[in-house]
Amino acid sequence: MAGERGPGVIEETIQIHDKKQFEIKLGYPFTGEEGAKVYDVETYFFFPNNLGINRYTYTREDFYNSTQIYVRLQTPVVLLRNMAAGKDSPLEKLKDAIEGLFATESAGEDEKSFADYEYQLKMFCCIFKSAVRDHVQFISRKKHDLNSRNTSLRQQDFKDLVDKYLAGINATVTAFRSLRTLVNVPTRNKEIFSVFLFGDEYLSLLIEYYTYDLIQVINRLDFSEKESFNPRLLALIKTELDYRRANNYPSIPSINSTNEEFLFRSSVLKKFMGNVLFLTTKFKHEGELLEQIAFALAAGIAMMFATTAVFFAQAAYSTVSTPLFLVLVISYMFKDRIKEFIRTYLGAKLRTRLFDHKRKIYFNAKQKLGWCRESFVFLKSEKLPRTIVKLRAKDHITEVENDWVGEKVILYRKQVKILNRQFRSIHHDYPVNSIVDIMRLNVSRFLTRMDNSKTPIYVCDSKGCQRIFGNRVYHVNMIMKHSGNGRVVYRRFRLVLNQNGIKRIEEVTIDTN
Repeated sequence: MAGERGPGVIEETIQIHDKKQFEIKLGYPFTGEEGAKVYDVETYFFFPNNLGINRYTYTREDFYNSTQIYVRLQTPVVLLRNMAAGKDSPLEKLKDAIEGLFATESAGEDEKSFADYEYQLKMFCCIFKSAVRDHVQFISRKKHDLNSRNTSLRQQDFKDLVDKYLAGINATVTAFRSLRTLVNVPTRNKEIFSVFLFGDEYLSLLIEYYTYDLIQVINRLDFSEKESFNPRLLALIKTELDYRRANNYPSIPSINSTNEEFLFRSSVLKKFMGNVLFLTTKFKHEGELLEQIAFALAAGIAMMFATTAVFFAQAAYSTVSTPLFLVLVISYMFKDRIKEFIRTYLGAKLRTRLFDHKRKIYFNAKQKLGWCRESFVFLKSEKLPRTIVKLRAKDHITEVENDWVGEKVILYRKQVKILNRQFRSIHHDYPVNSIVDIMRLNVSRFLTRMDNSKTPIYVCDSKGCQRIFGNRVYHVNMIMKHSGNGRVVYRRFRLVLNQNGIKRIEEVTIDTN
């Protein structure tokens, strides 16, 4: 589910990663303006009370332990047909980098040239993946036009898109594999050739994956000529499988196998190629100094109470006596409790005003691109902003959930600062438009109190009553608020869960008026 797009607007995607994890992807745009740009994101989670999620059963540490955070640069956008076309294409940049490998015999230059070659090859693979994925997704969106308005013109548009997919892949892969002879030389480091083979295998896996995806899209179509596409697409997949076998690439899936090696190698290649876009982050807790000052203040106030009690006791009882002894003991008891009470009170107040931690974002060891601050807190219903309450109460079933069952609300805040000046100096070969922040949240802790997903129910028809099974689900509602560049955007989602995990994610249409 893609979010609203536009200049300076946070780009958002929320999707299921697997049965137990969903992914929120936020793109913070680089505006090109002077100075820094700050973006705020607030995500409100509404949990029904029968899930047992509250501040005692689901702590801040539980939340952060259930999340995985990745920060990377947005993949440059190139059309599939342009991957190998033109002097400024990704393929030409890779070819220039290969030629640079052999332009000098200097060891120092060789290291620099190899780094540039590896960078260009990984960027080529990442851009190719994005181009193929975007083309398939565009075809998928077109299928709705075909199914709803089955005209010959729209059918021809669809055919042209599939033809362009096949032609674009064939042209790109042929041009890429023609570079193999340039790096397969005995006089240089064998790692040069190994890196190329990794890229070659990865491209083949991408083609296979997204072509299967396209076949699934076409199989859901409703027009007579759709069967003509499958033989050509399956032939492409078979060609890539035969190519990997001929080159002894181990990433060959098999029907009579667990395909453990296939999945492992696919994952390793994906990470190896994708790490060119990932950024380094350095983590630190927020507000540690203020917290220590608050704790010291609590200890000081408690000590003042105890000391005052002792002074008054000594004034009243000049000699050592039982009353003086009792006063000393009681003052110590209250001193300890006063200190803990003030520590807890001030700590809670600080946590509502400060972020939990801060992650500094670096392009390399010295080049800082910005930072991200995060916080997690349970909110009481009376503390919710009026707009959020209004958006949550839009559908009719909410009246039952709120008034009869009740909900617990978690606010997850994120503030991101982008340093525009530093952004301008990175990746000169490709335009960098934004930083992408990916958070995966594991929902396993939400499922522990759920009833069985299959529940028996009875229905009556003309044949009498019969017992069937219905699917029991639970709804976790989410409202997201994005603020940045003078704009505020609200979006609402419904996370549909059962005991086995995530069933689906629905976007709820909202009206902020």
